Amino acid sequence: MFCETRSERTVEVYNKFRKLNAKKDAEPSASVVPKNALSVAKERQGTCCICNDINLTLVNLSKKCTHEAGCCVPCHSQTISNGITGKGIHRFECPMPTCNVEFEPSEYYHLLDTRLTDLVDKLLLNKYLESSEEFRWCKSTKGCGAGQLVENYRDLLGYYTCHACDQQLCFRHSFEWHKGYTCDEFDQERAQNPDLASDATVLAFTKQCPNQACRTPIMKFEGCDVMACCRYGTHACSDSKGKCDHGGKNYCGQRFCWKCLGKIDVDKKAGSYVRHCNQNCEYATLNH
Repeated sequence: MFCETRSERTVEVYNKFRKLNAKKDAEPSASVVPKNALSVAKERQGTCCICNDINLTLVNLSKKCTHEAGCCVPCHSQTISNGITGKGIHRFECPMPTCNVEFEPSEYYHLLDTRLTDLVDKLLLNKYLESSEEFRWCKSTKGCGAGQLVENYRDLLGYYTCHACDQQLCFRHSFEWHKGYTCDEFDQERAQNPDLASDATVLAFTKQCPNQACRTPIMKFEGCDVMACCRYGTHACSDSKGKCDHGGKNYCGQRFCWKCLGKIDVDKKAGSYVRHCNQNCEYATLNH
């Protein structure tokens, strides 16, 4: 979650976001295709490209899709809902293999309930805040995940203090403050000292597994913020459907949120994630 301070600047940014993303109440329609897509997107009967069931009503969600509809509404809805609640994502592409169209949120909102549309709004707000030069997420290795607008960043000596965990953080480098060095000195020393450069990389991209019995350092360079303590990587571990050995005794398989180190359990019956994110984390709204 973003920093909920009552500063004028925070309110200004939030209100600007709300104006840009204000949604008009959708008018009732007999069609499951968004009203603004009716001129291009078409419904047809056929076999769904995801569930492979036959004689279903297939739809295109986006007016940018120029191919025949290939996915049924329940599969569209389930894929998007799982992405929002499980991975905290709001960007979705057309499932057809030959199409790379990305859906606008307004094109899939009608498939979601109020809770999920509110979650998407908050995820979009976080992304909008990230576009502000003065906004920073706390990247403390202790696991905090809070965000805030650093209004006086131009006047800083180089660091600011996280409002949630009191960790000193470097504004320029977006990780814990490099005590003993100014930012310019740190950059110069890092360029000349391979060991320091390596340490800085580890500090920026590595966190310890939150399982107290494990604490294995995990490095992340890309992908979503659902991580697994697994030698083979989060994606390969997830694809194994619970059969992965995680690479030996040094890895425990615990899933966790990269932002705040909150544990993520798997509801095997529902096939979904159960988050335990820090209350300050941007994904805290996904907690069950």
